[in-house]
Amino acid sequence: MELSDLTIRLLLLFFPGIIATLILDKLTTHRGRELKDFILYSFILGLTSYSILYIAVEIINLINNTTLTVQFIEALTNGKSTINIKEVFFATLISFILGVLVSIMVNRKMIHRAAQKLKITKKFGDSDVWQYIFESPDIEWITIRDLSNDLVYQGWVSAYSDTHDNNELFLRDVIVYRNSDGSRLYEVKGMYLTKNKDDLIIEFPQIGQPQ
Repeated sequence: MELSDLTIRLLLLFFPGIIATLILDKLTTHRGRELKDFILYSFILGLTSYSILYIAVEIINLINNTTLTVQFIEALTNGKSTINIKEVFFATLISFILGVLVSIMVNRKMIHRAAQKLKITKKFGDSDVWQYIFESPDIEWITIRDLSNDLVYQGWVSAYSDTHDNNELFLRDVIVYRNSDGSRLYEVKGMYLTKNKDDLIIEFPQIGQPQ
C-alpha cells in the first residue's frame, strides 16, 4: 500500500501524538481500542504537545527578547510549507512526558475521583468492575466458590487479568475446601484459575469503604 504525500506529512507532524498515545496504551489498562480511537487520541495528544511547545517558546521569547516561532499550524494547513524537524523533535520530547502524566491521571482515576467528589458522576472510569475491584488496595484475601466442581479456594491475590473477559487469577497460599460440607481438602503455595464467570462466586471477607 502506497502512502500519499499528505499521509506521510500528517504522520510526521503528528508523530508526537502517536508516541504519547503508544505510551498511554502501554501504561494503562483498558479495553481494546479501535483504530479511530487511536487516531483521535494521537490527534489530541499531538495538538497538546505542540501547544505546550508553543507556550514554552513564548516564555523563552519573553525572557530572552527573541522571536522564535512554532510553525506547526502553517505546516499543517499549507502543504507547500517545510516541516520543521527540530520542532517535531522537541514536541516528541514533550509527548513522552505528556504520555506518562496522562497515564498517571488515568491509572489514578483523577478526573473521575474529582467528578465523584463534585457529585457530577458515579462512574468510576473506563475499566470494568473486575478491574475496579482488584485494583483496590483493600483487596487481598478472597474466597472463590467453584460451583461446578463443588470447591472453595481461599488465598490472596497475587495477579489478575486486565479485564473480566479473560477472567484469570493467580492466588498464593491457597486453601481448598469442599463447598458442600466445608471440609478442608488441601493447601498449595500458588494456584492459577481461569473459569467461566457463570460458575464462580467471588467473596471478599474484608473490603474498605468506597472513596
